[in-house]
Amino acid sequence: MAFLNKILEYLATAGVRLLCAGAILVVGWILINKLVRFIDKSKRVQKLDKTVRSFIKSALGIALKIILVITSASILGIPMTSVVALITTASLTIGLALQGGLSNIAGGIILLVIKPFKVGDFVSIDGADGTVTDMNIFYTILTTPDGKRVDIPNSIAAGNKVINYSVEPARRVDVNFVIPQGSDMDKITDLLISVARSNALVLTDDEHYPIVKITGYEEDGINVSFRVWTDNANYWDTFFAMNEGARQAFNANGIKLANRQLSFRIEK
Repeated sequence: MAFLNKILEYLATAGVRLLCAGAILVVGWILINKLVRFIDKSKRVQKLDKTVRSFIKSALGIALKIILVITSASILGIPMTSVVALITTASLTIGLALQGGLSNIAGGIILLVIKPFKVGDFVSIDGADGTVTDMNIFYTILTTPDGKRVDIPNSIAAGNKVINYSVEPARRVDVNFVIPQGSDMDKITDLLISVARSNALVLTDDEHYPIVKITGYEEDGINVSFRVWTDNANYWDTFFAMNEGARQAFNANGIKLANRQLSFRIEK
């Protein structure tokens, strides 16, 4: 009974503050989310690079929510010195336990400074290929061509080789064949160059003129590389068009590709 009386006495004296702190925390959390979205949609922020916008949006939301939690704690009557000491201790403890998280924040800042890619670029990072769809303070997020989401820690994105396929205005398309030994290479070259020149997506200026070259020899045939250039945005359309165009040209002229032979040896 005495314990119940103490609880009722506490609620009578601190209940209002508890309700106010809880209400401020809930309402503030909702308002912060709306504020961050509002700022993200403002004209000045919209002028910024999408990568910078994503990073700022993530960092701003976290910072404001930390301030909100501190404010709610102060309403409950918790001394600010205690709150700051608690946050400092927690930060050090979490920092030691989650050093990778801190390195991801540092990596995100490095990425913003050196800008090896931006949102919308098609890149390869640490063996993962995809379009950059977002970057927050911890992760760079890719969407692969087959629709998978890949979250790459910023520390890895900043510390590993990044291949950016979107940064240059033109990109080379390579289509490789293996033709039988003794094939008429001059005829094959003329056919493939004709396929390239007849397609409006292919660049044909002096710097980007299509080429057909022998790249090696094997027992079952000759390795041939058919290389054309196209605008970066047209890469896949051009790749598929060159494959189909070559197939039609070969069929129309009776040219056969080499048959790969598989050999097996059974050890006794």
